[in-house]
Amino acid sequence: MLLAPRMGVVAQWARSFMADAHLNRLIQVHFPESIVTGIARLTGGVSADVHRIDLDDRGAPRSVVVREHGERHGGHPASIEFALLQALHESGVLVPKPLALDISKTVSEHDCLVIEHIAGDSNIPDVEVDHYLAQAADALAGIHEKVLQGLTGLPALPDRLEPLPEVFDYWPEGKEWQPLKRFLQQHDWPSFSGAHSLLHGDFWPENLLWKNGVLAAVLDWEDAAVGDPLSDLAASRVEFRYQFGREGMQIFTSAYSRHRAIDATRLALWQIYVAAAGQHFMGDWGLPVDRVQHMRRVALSAIKEAGEALMNGKDLLEMDRERQTEF
Repeated sequence: MLLAPRMGVVAQWARSFMADAHLNRLIQVHFPESIVTGIARLTGGVSADVHRIDLDDRGAPRSVVVREHGERHGGHPASIEFALLQALHESGVLVPKPLALDISKTVSEHDCLVIEHIAGDSNIPDVEVDHYLAQAADALAGIHEKVLQGLTGLPALPDRLEPLPEVFDYWPEGKEWQPLKRFLQQHDWPSFSGAHSLLHGDFWPENLLWKNGVLAAVLDWEDAAVGDPLSDLAASRVEFRYQFGREGMQIFTSAYSRHRAIDATRLALWQIYVAAAGQHFMGDWGLPVDRVQHMRRVALSAIKEAGEALMNGKDLLEMDRERQTEF
């Protein structure tokens, strides 16, 4: 009767041992003078397996983080992410310093990126939301204001310029969404004409690391691109709304607007895009069912509201302020 539970424990131990073994080999290859003293799996990684490795580096304690791009990885190759982090770190952006890249497939069957470990966490206290979200908005605006030509060694990144017509690939099901779809298809919307900005691509609470109430690092640049900064702003607005409601979204947007002008029409178009894509894919993110249900309600509301602004010729930001107490 005890055989099955015991076999389960053995299988779990074997998987842990194999993972630890290949991570040990990775450290031996790239940090030959260091000794592994501990390995801990970090939570939050959706498209990469992430571990913190504690080291004894010639008598001094040190920790690094290993990001392993597995089968679910859909972002940039590890080599692009490594080069991007190098360029950003050297330019003063708050990112972990990249330490090693392994794409040999001899140590691991997947590409691995080793970065410095920065102490902190992604928790934003409810009593200090304003303080944290203002810092987050300042950081995103700072990223968008970086002069691309001044980033030495910046790798080639994809363009992200227009939300249409790709948004229709993720369009919500149901006939109630067809009038907005027809409206968007029948109008000639202004194209992006500004200077291309560096885009993070996934600027949400879990990718922000805080220490003592101060932003310490912006993590996970695997979806970075160049193009319209309002694509980043729209995505972040929806992400912060998931967690902090409409008021949190408004705090974030208001802080961002102190740095950069916002075209309300293009913001509405991008909000429809990111919310539609979000509700389409969020079932694959491994989140609890009730969390997905909440996020889908918010995403559909975001589509509806941005659509109402466009169809009625209203300013989306003004509408936000009028509805600030809603979710």
